Amino acid sequence: MTKMRHILLTTDFSDNSIHAINYALELFTYAECEFHVLHVVKSSTFISDDLMQSKPTESLYSELISDAKVKLESLIETFKNKHNNLLHTFEPVVDYDNLIGSINQTVALHDIELIIMGTKGATNLEKIIFGSNTLRVFQRCHISVLAIPINCPIKQIKNVLFTTKYQSAYKLKDLSVLIDLAEHYDYKVDILHISEAKKIDSKQHVVQQELEVFFKNINHQFVLKSETTYLRTVLDYIKENDIELFTMMRKQHSFLEHLFLNHKTEQIAYNMQVPFLMMAFKDN
Repeated sequence: MTKMRHILLTTDFSDNSIHAINYALELFTYAECEFHVLHVVKSSTFISDDLMQSKPTESLYSELISDAKVKLESLIETFKNKHNNLLHTFEPVVDYDNLIGSINQTVALHDIELIIMGTKGATNLEKIIFGSNTLRVFQRCHISVLAIPINCPIKQIKNVLFTTKYQSAYKLKDLSVLIDLAEHYDYKVDILHISEAKKIDSKQHVVQQELEVFFKNINHQFVLKSETTYLRTVLDYIKENDIELFTMMRKQHSFLEHLFLNHKTEQIAYNMQVPFLMMAFKDN
């Protein structure tokens, strides 16, 4: 973590988004970071009369985002005063667009390597709201995403769970976010494989050996659970082993596999009570 990190934080000024930003600033306390703090103004915020009253000489775009920009800059000042960290700089970003479009544009413009955002939780009433934000970012953005549940305490991470099927080879850059954090903060990483089989086959063993090399500087162990229910096994493991960060890899799949993956991701995300790092798989 010697280079400056460029991290995207999203906020709608809600309690869960503010909690996630505070979590991020604590997580990267000792890292030099530029945080790009994004607020997206929704089109439904304005009615046609508001737009019609705009002065012809004014930029309509500027008028739409001006109030949000003032509010965002004020929020950033609050974070600066609270954390008082000379290693951290902040760049406010206000956009009038859809969330995914704004995030992808900001990622491309500023070479963002990680998105951090808050999540509301797992109740059925919140499912639609949650699905329309964090899950869409998981599915449609092309870099790693760290989702912070609203009820997750801000504390030092010690134990991490990484699940894998050992189906295909990883690249070091695919795992770089996890490896950098684990090496820098001395995490213990449990690499969990869940399968009905009692042992891994020869091809899976090759992938495991590659992971062994990637995690050579990290306190880690390989764990095999012979189970049929992925979600329940993961949640039980988190609870029984004091896991403070859960992570998995989002890979490129066919359309049918993509549907299955999304369903599994939703199941996990709705039930997750610890930070959830979805690492992006890059084809190049």
